[in-house]
Amino acid sequence: MIIDFQNVSYSIPNGQPIYKNLTLKVFKNDYFGILGKNGAGKSTLIEMIMGMRKLDAGKIFVFGEDPNDSTRLQKNRIFIVTHDMLIPSHIAVKDMLKFYQYFYPKYDLETESYLLNLFEIDRNKKFGALSTGQKIKAMLIAAFSAKAELYLFDEVTAVLDPKSRRNFFKYLNKFREEHECALLLATNIAEDLHNSVQKVIFIDDHHKVKVRPIELLDELFDEGDQVA
Repeated sequence: MIIDFQNVSYSIPNGQPIYKNLTLKVFKNDYFGILGKNGAGKSTLIEMIMGMRKLDAGKIFVFGEDPNDSTRLQKNRIFIVTHDMLIPSHIAVKDMLKFYQYFYPKYDLETESYLLNLFEIDRNKKFGALSTGQKIKAMLIAAFSAKAELYLFDEVTAVLDPKSRRNFFKYLNKFREEHECALLLATNIAEDLHNSVQKVIFIDDHHKVKVRPIELLDELFDEGDQVA
């Protein structure tokens, strides 16, 4: 098992409950989409997995470790990419990639070279010279090259241009066939999940979590829930 939520409850600092008694298990080769309105708790779910939120109750284990434990040893098996990641503007893409090459023991330079070409990113450019979409593509290059075992992607597809979004999902499916891992992809775009994930974690207006196979995604909307 890669992720194990055991009766997890969490409230944001002002006291509003976001999750109550949440139980969720993620295994190797599970590909999950996360859907919900803005503010429903998609990013919060990912942040809890990363140990960035203090729980009210319950436990979370990621690769058998408490993500809030500062001494945990499995961090280099996880790769997170979010829409609001901040990379210093003076850092060149090649230097960012070199950092991840050092941190991830399975980092693959052949994959890196292929993706730099696929996403049309100049490795010599500094982050300050990149658009928002280009910055995300640079991070995705690092992510796939790292050959991690758990991927957490938080609303990264919305800032990609149509060609890059298509290339992302095409490569994601290729990567899935060749590399054993688990993935959680949070998005506001339901169409992104068809043909790319197996199951959907749907967070409704009352922060209740429903897990459905991707084939039953439309039933969630028929129940009256909407995605912003």
